[in-house]
Amino acid sequence: MTDIKIATIIIFNIPVFYQIILNFFDRILNVKKIFISVTIFLLLMSGLVFYKNLAAESSQKVLSVKTESSYWLILHRKSNLEFLYFGIPGKKDESKLIKTFRVKTGIPGARPTPLPKLLGRDYWLITAKAESKDNPETAPYFLTLDIPVSDNEPFGPKPYLECNGQCNWTRFGEFGLHGVNGDFSKLSDEDPGSSGCIRHSDEDIAFLYLTLEPEKYKIRYYIEDI
Repeated sequence: MTDIKIATIIIFNIPVFYQIILNFFDRILNVKKIFISVTIFLLLMSGLVFYKNLAAESSQKVLSVKTESSYWLILHRKSNLEFLYFGIPGKKDESKLIKTFRVKTGIPGARPTPLPKLLGRDYWLITAKAESKDNPETAPYFLTLDIPVSDNEPFGPKPYLECNGQCNWTRFGEFGLHGVNGDFSKLSDEDPGSSGCIRHSDEDIAFLYLTLEPEKYKIRYYIEDI
C-alpha cells in the first residue's frame, strides 16, 4: 500500500478516530464522576452514622443522669414514720423500699420539723453525717439537713408561719436526723417531740449513717404532713 493510500485512509477516518478518542475520555470522565459520587455518598453515610452514634450516646448519658438511682427518704410527719427507698427520688413506683423507721419529729405547733413546701421547696437534702457520741442529745450519729437556721431566735427558717405565727425552735443548732443516746422514752407517744429534728433509735441511725453517703451523692429527704 502506497503512502498516499495510507494518508487517504487516515484522513477519511479522522472523524472516526476523533469520536473514539472522545468516547474514551467520556468514559474516563464518567468513571471519575461515578468515583466522586460514590466517595461523596460514602462520606455522607459515614458522617450520618457517626452523628447517630454520637446522638445516641449523648441521649443515653442524659437518660442515665435523669434516671440515676439513689437512696432517698420520705417522712410522714404526723405518723412519725420514715421510709428509706432506693431508686428514682420521689417516685415510689420506681423505687424499692429498703427500710421503715419509727421516729419522733418536732413538737407540732411549737417546734415542728419544717415542711419544705412551706419554704418553696419539694424536699430537703441530707448534706453531711458525723459521729455525735459526745452529745447526749443526739448520740451516736447526726445526719444534717439543709434546713435554714439562724444564730438568733427563731433559730430556724423565717418566715415560717406554722405555729399561730412564726415558729421558735428555742435553741441554736442544725436540723437533722439523730439518735437518742439509749433513751428510748424519747421515741414514745408520751414524749412531746424534739426541737425540729427527727429522732431515731440508736440502731436505726447507725444503719442510716453506714448506708448513706451524702459526701458523694445527693440524698433527698421528702416530708409529707400525714
